[in-house]
Amino acid sequence: MKLHRAATLVALLLVAGFANFDSRSLIALIVVVLAAAAGGVGFSWKRYYKR
Repeated sequence: MKLHRAATLVALLLVAGFANFDSRSLIALIVVVLAAAAGGVGFSWKRYYKR
């Protein structure tokens, strides 16, 4: 399941890489990806690393 999500993310990033971006949309994409990564880490941390 995790491999499927990782492959989907990589595919979306490759497709986005071929699209024409100006600097504002590229920054927005980076912000969204970082926010999603932070949310995923926070969710996993709370779920799997309870003490």
